[in-house]
Amino acid sequence: MIAFILNPAAGHGGAGNFWRRFEPLLQGRLGPYRVSLTRARGHAAELVREAVSGGATRIVAVGGDGTLNEVADGLLRIPEADRKGAAVACLPAGSGCDFARHFGLPRDGPWMAELLASGEPRRIDAGWCRFEGLDGRPRESHFVNIAAFGLAGDVVFSMERLGKPLGGTFSYLAASITALLRSRPRSLRIRLDAKTLEGGYHMVAVANTSTTGGGMRIAPGADASDGRLDVVSVGPLGRATLLRNFPKIYAGTHLGVEGVEATQAWEVEAAPALPEEKVLLNLDGEASGRLPALFRVLPGALPVILPRASGRTGSPSGGTTASPR
Repeated sequence: MIAFILNPAAGHGGAGNFWRRFEPLLQGRLGPYRVSLTRARGHAAELVREAVSGGATRIVAVGGDGTLNEVADGLLRIPEADRKGAAVACLPAGSGCDFARHFGLPRDGPWMAELLASGEPRRIDAGWCRFEGLDGRPRESHFVNIAAFGLAGDVVFSMERLGKPLGGTFSYLAASITALLRSRPRSLRIRLDAKTLEGGYHMVAVANTSTTGGGMRIAPGADASDGRLDVVSVGPLGRATLLRNFPKIYAGTHLGVEGVEATQAWEVEAAPALPEEKVLLNLDGEASGRLPALFRVLPGALPVILPRASGRTGSPSGGTTASPR
């Protein structure tokens, strides 16, 4: 059985319209399925648990990256023995849809209906993060795209207040430029596996896939099946330099800018070097919390319905599917 989890608010309500056009394409292609609508943030994870306990083997997130994040997080929180055979799929109907962009999933109804009907699950990596909530309490979550903090955290918290009146890509663009004009380096301590760094950073991205913010190729070489996280950091550049080089992020050519560094790690830990510094955290484009935070890659943790020749996925890798505690 296939369970569709629809976020009707995604894409400024466009996800609901997308679903009304898409559902007739399922007739004759799929067996039994059911549709559940999310009511609030966090509800999708509850719906995933209900779907898996009801025998669903494919759980389809209908919305944007935030909806997919909740669906994937909900599935990975279920003990592996209780979710055996269950896989996630994505119907890109939100405003950003960076997961779909990375894996080459078009907003093409007939094509996606055929993929859901005949596609086989492939295992990709997932990220896991333990961080501090805005209430000061420890929290944890999985992510499938990119976790980022500093400037990228400021942007999503701003967008949560203001919404996305220009759609995903242009709203992210406007919010990013506004944040760049106000940005200052934050004093951070960062551990990349056994290596520790300390200094001023405008932003750090911990990436499983390549894009964020509706098409910003922050980690252009990211491979969601290599068992590692790509870590891209922006050091203490001047605002004029940041603004001048900002367009390069859409082409993925910013890695050649002095002060922008890229590496890989299995585990990343980050904390403010100054106790009064508040550094906001963005998980898959959602305002989540703040540092300190610990990030780990979970190799091959997430079964996803994907086309065979899409994205930079490499070879599926095995490994633990349990969240570290």
